[in-house]
Amino acid sequence: MSGKTWDWAALALACMWIGGYATGRGRPIRELTSWADWQFCYASRRSPWFWIAVPIVVTAVAGLIVFRPRRSLRNWRAARERDRRRARAAQIPVRLHQLRDR
Repeated sequence: MSGKTWDWAALALACMWIGGYATGRGRPIRELTSWADWQFCYASRRSPWFWIAVPIVVTAVAGLIVFRPRRSLRNWRAARERDRRRARAAQIPVRLHQLRDR
């Protein structure tokens, strides 16, 4: 390798290091997914922002399933169990409420 090649390699490594540091500090992916999640949940489906956010959210969910499948499944099961507990408390028959209030 010539001296010029080493210079270009050093410059490329420095740029990658600076870019990696900036990405780690700024966390643009986390900010992008937070924005997309908000748009996906609260924006009107007629809004172009909603349709820009849809592929971002789908990609984030797919990445979560691919890279953390056990954690994703555990979180999903825990959320279902919490919903079931809330539903059980709400399903008390009216007659029991009347008997309890006496």
